[in-house]
Order: sequence, then structure tokens, then C-alpha cells
Amino acid sequence: MLAYLQGIIKERQNGEMILVVGGEAQGFVGYQVKTPDHPRYEVFIPGQRAEVYLYTHVREDALDLFGFQSASEKNLFMTLIGVSGVGPKMALGLLSHTDDGNLIDMILSEDKAALTNISGVGKKTAERMVLELKDTIIKKVESGVLRGRSGPPSGVTSSARDTSGMDRNSPLFIESYLALQGLGYKDIQAKQMVEAVFKSQKPITKVEDVVKLALQGNF
Repeated sequence: MLAYLQGIIKERQNGEMILVVGGEAQGFVGYQVKTPDHPRYEVFIPGQRAEVYLYTHVREDALDLFGFQSASEKNLFMTLIGVSGVGPKMALGLLSHTDDGNLIDMILSEDKAALTNISGVGKKTAERMVLELKDTIIKKVESGVLRGRSGPPSGVTSSARDTSGMDRNSPLFIESYLALQGLGYKDIQAKQMVEAVFKSQKPITKVEDVVKLALQGNF
């Protein structure tokens, strides 16, 4: 699997470029690489040398290369596509709309309005991104894997420090939270209701049971 390339840019337009690597002795090879279509990538100029950190996406009918200026941005892309409903195309669109530091800030500050302003991102997807990624991104920023703009917002801590041992990234927590929102509860209220059920540490494995207990308020 290709993870890194360095070569000369042959062509570049609309978020795609051909990067030529190799030499006269071994021959030249041109790789078509998709990149975020953002002004920060205007430094990639045809005729100049460039390096990109690659993510190789393999499908039955295609093999696509996604290239990024830094290992941190590549890691964020890979983190994004781990969310249900977020594929490589949408993840690339997110990083085409804004830079990685700003996108991280949107997720950590739970700015769902800003996320839904990005083309292709609906309310449900924005909610999932915040719920599924917030703790993961905090850990990666703290460890230096991701390059946040200024670190986690004040007062934000990772789930690793949650003494309750609650897993807010679990499918059961997320689906229960979304189900309560579907019943009309606001973001914070729905999250607090699910957290209360989880803290009761009852042996619950179904969303409907979590929702039932959350509505009853008897833990």
C-alpha cells in the first residue's frame, strides 16, 4: 500500500494532480493523486517538487490515492472516514472547505452548525462526527498525532479520564443519543439522559432499553 510519494508535479487542477516519481535509470511513473481543493494547496505548482502523505483507498472497481501535505492531515482524514456515513469523498470535502486545525476546533467545540454549513454534511452526520470523534481527537491532539490549532478547549477532557468508565463512542451510546434526539430532546439533554443510564451500570445491550430507562428516569 502506498503511503508516501515525492516527485515532480506534472499537472494539477480541481483538487487532483499527477505526481511523477522515478528517474531515467529506473523509468518515470506518474501517480494521479486527489488532494483537498483548498487555497493552502496552491503551493503545489506544476514543475515543482512536492511530497505527499498518501492514503490508498481500494474498491472493487478503482484504486484511489489521496494525498496530504502532512502526516497529521492524513491522520485526520483517516479518522474522519471511521465515522459511519463519512466516506473518502466527504472527508476530502471537509478538508477542502477548511484546514485541519479549524476542522478539529469545530469538532472539539461541538460546532454542529459550522459542520452542517459544509457541503454534503447533514445534521445527523455532524452529530455523529462530534459524538464519535471528539474523545478520539482529544487523545490524538494530546499525543501529538494530530495538530490542533491550540489544543483541546478549556475544560474538555478525554474519556480516558472519565472515572465512570463510560464509552461515549460505543454504538449503543450513540444510537441511544440519536434516538432521544429523534423524540425531540435537545443535544445536551439527550446526552445527559443517556449518560445517566450508562452510569447506572445496568446490563443493557439494546437501544430501546436505554431509551425506555432514560424516559422513565428510574435507574
